[in-house]
Amino acid sequence: MLGVAQSAVLLLLILTRHRNRRNLPLVLILFTLAARLGTIPLWNYETLIAHPWTMVVFSPIPFLGGPLVWWYARESTLVGQAAKPPLFPLHFAPYFIEAGAVGALILSLQPGEFQVLAAQIFSANPPWWIGARNLLKLVSGVVYTVLAARLAFRPERSSSVLMQDPQHRLWLKVVVLAPVGIWASFTMVALRPGLAEQVGEGAPLPYVIVSLAMMAVFYAVSFRIMITPEALSPRRVHERVRREPAVSREYLEEVAERVQHELKQGVYQDPGLSLSTLAKRVGAHPNHLSLAINDVFGESVPSLLNRYRLQHFVSEIEQGALEQRAILEVAFDAGFPSKSTFNRVFKQCYGTAPSQYAAEAAEDTA
Repeated sequence: MLGVAQSAVLLLLILTRHRNRRNLPLVLILFTLAARLGTIPLWNYETLIAHPWTMVVFSPIPFLGGPLVWWYARESTLVGQAAKPPLFPLHFAPYFIEAGAVGALILSLQPGEFQVLAAQIFSANPPWWIGARNLLKLVSGVVYTVLAARLAFRPERSSSVLMQDPQHRLWLKVVVLAPVGIWASFTMVALRPGLAEQVGEGAPLPYVIVSLAMMAVFYAVSFRIMITPEALSPRRVHERVRREPAVSREYLEEVAERVQHELKQGVYQDPGLSLSTLAKRVGAHPNHLSLAINDVFGESVPSLLNRYRLQHFVSEIEQGALEQRAILEVAFDAGFPSKSTFNRVFKQCYGTAPSQYAAEAAEDTA
């Protein structure tokens, strides 16, 4: 109940002081964690017999945690439509699939049959599907955590100016890594369904461990908010990034001119080019370079490089490069480091696959 109370305070804080589209996934993360934590004491034989719907509504909640963390990581690192996960509803479909399947199962059973099922769930040998669904929840959480961590720990994949702020990056890492403790403790329960028998015997130690892990997440997020409350206000982070470091507008324009010169020389064709290496080429501090590109060009460093790479690619295929070379060969020559990056950036910009664009370009020239 302490964890539930903690989450309620955080929800009120965000909803009243930090209303922002980017914070919506965080609100939902706290809400689902609080709902799951608050209903763990209900997970026993007596409650299940009296209120079967609790199994339908609350048991699938872990399927929501991973997608929400990934969604929040995207909102914190990407801009525009790219921030919303592709095929958005499908990422949350497992919750509704399990809820619907369990609900249909319960409705198909007679009262006496449901009592037998409930007894089996809290036995040393529960039905096989109990362990299977727990394993699916675990795999889902781990996969989405990895996806979120790739964004949080690789700022070069970001198109948001917010990721230039060290405090914002640290905040995002806290949000992404905090649930790892929950998944680690959940593993013990997921891989050993027979532990449910301990709950039936009045010794819910495994679930106490999971509950403590959830409470730790609430407190980790709370203390981080106390240290940097502006983490929930993207506008304030953006303003701080623009204030630091304090350099003149003339200097920023000078750095931007050096960048423009390097781009004309084709520096973007180096797939290993990063913020630090580009900063060395133009003789500027990485923070100054990033600030200059954002102020003068109005975009992040990765976005600027990818824009030039796309222009290079499109120019090449319009000149008939595909008559002698494959699409990926032209893309790699333009500086894209991988096929996945090329496809993702191209589709975000042109709204279609590179192969389809190339085919339409070939028809137009014909």
